Amino acid sequence: MSITSRGQSETVGFVLVIALVLAGAGLTVAIGGAAILDTQASNEYQRAEHSMTLFDSRAAMVALGDADAQRVSLGHDAGTISVRDESGWMRITHANYSGSGETEVIFNETLGSVVYESEEGTIAYQGGGVWKTQGGQAQMISPPEFHYRGATLTLPAIQVTGDGAASGSVDLTVTPRQQARVVYPNATTATENGAGAPYDETAATSYRNYTNPVRNGTVNVTVHSEYADGWETYFRERTTGNTTRVGENTVRLTLATTSGPPGAFEMPEFGTLDYVEASGIGDGHPLTRFETSVVFGNGGGTNEFSYWYRDEDTGTQWELHVSPDVSGNFDASDSPDVYVAQYFYDGNDAEEYEVWETTIPASSDAVEWNSNDGDPELTVDFLATDSSTEMAYDESGVDTGGGQSGDVCDGNQWCFGENINSWNMKSDVTLDGHGPIGSCEPGTYDKGEADTDCTLGHIVNHYLSEAGSEVRIHAKTAPGGSTPIQQDISGGVLLYEEQPGSRFVTYLHITENEIRTDLD
Repeated sequence: MSITSRGQSETVGFVLVIALVLAGAGLTVAIGGAAILDTQASNEYQRAEHSMTLFDSRAAMVALGDADAQRVSLGHDAGTISVRDESGWMRITHANYSGSGETEVIFNETLGSVVYESEEGTIAYQGGGVWKTQGGQAQMISPPEFHYRGATLTLPAIQVTGDGAASGSVDLTVTPRQQARVVYPNATTATENGAGAPYDETAATSYRNYTNPVRNGTVNVTVHSEYADGWETYFRERTTGNTTRVGENTVRLTLATTSGPPGAFEMPEFGTLDYVEASGIGDGHPLTRFETSVVFGNGGGTNEFSYWYRDEDTGTQWELHVSPDVSGNFDASDSPDVYVAQYFYDGNDAEEYEVWETTIPASSDAVEWNSNDGDPELTVDFLATDSSTEMAYDESGVDTGGGQSGDVCDGNQWCFGENINSWNMKSDVTLDGHGPIGSCEPGTYDKGEADTDCTLGHIVNHYLSEAGSEVRIHAKTAPGGSTPIQQDISGGVLLYEEQPGSRFVTYLHITENEIRTDLD
């Protein structure tokens, strides 16, 4: 190679090095510039979060009557602020308030919102809370004006009115339009059939004003919003009600009321969905009194009846079965023994049930036979704990007959007899989770174990608690060939310690609070 050729190679190499340096520098500037822009956008978005949180606190002061007007400056280089007074709504209803299926609409209004939008995402003030959507589901930044504590729902429903949109540095002025108009409790309303007191009832029924405490049914708070994901998270994490997604942008919170123990009750009508409402059953072993008095017809045939409950959501089944032999003419001096069994299924996929049984001698204090105008009357104390009521963890000692179908248990002998016939009984069962009760619980018992320390009272107290805090007790009798039960003079008594108030709504304090937001 010549000297000239080498000189040309050095020149070309130098040019290539310079080109590579310049290309690298350009790439570095491009990447760095993009990173700087991304950082600026992220910082801008974070400042917007802080500004909307400040707006939230100022708007609350105006809405709740702590200030006449407030002004907030939102100085942002990017993004748009807009007022949307038609976005989202909240509806509050009291379902089944009289026990006959009626629903009262207590509140049903548009919420409105103040929204900041940029390439980073969306931040919105709605319902007294701040929500953000950034590349996915909506999240809560600050909670809405919704307070559910100690069985009391305090809900100052904040509605935003106004319109317009602006970019860059924007001042928001918040003024009151309606401060704390009382919705509930409230005795009067302008219309008889609209939202507001009194409850919409027929003319034959006296009007019921919006008064506390709230009894019967459920209180439902439904929110329709672009930020439903955030509302749903708030309801699930900050309340003890049941939260349900009822639409793409709609979420519902259901708060159960409690009418307390039923006390003395009439026998629910057989073959129907008639029931005894037992709401707010406490934790542990809450039953303090549970007994029944049943008058049979005086004749031949099988004499059986049961109280039963099925939870349609969890699949739980509970049945307390009683089978005395009072065939033929009744003689109180020669009263029969009484067979009692407790059936329970916890809804597990394995379809394995539990059954406890005992035969109580007629001489036991747990049962009492009397003559009611010549007809046999049986009284059973389901909470008896004397040795004569000791129960065995064993398969049912009576024919289970058919089984349940549809909404009404119409099988023979047992309501859930079909399941008892075709499913498996658990080989062993452990009673725990409710604290000690005598020598029975906690304890583990094998199938066929007859020598236990578990009495009728122990077992019934345990399993009714297992059935849930809200139980609707139905009743059934044996098939048509059996001695009939005289329902009109049969019934019972059920008393128990109630759940802590935080799991139920008893007091409502709802106000309507409207603010206007103007952009300057």
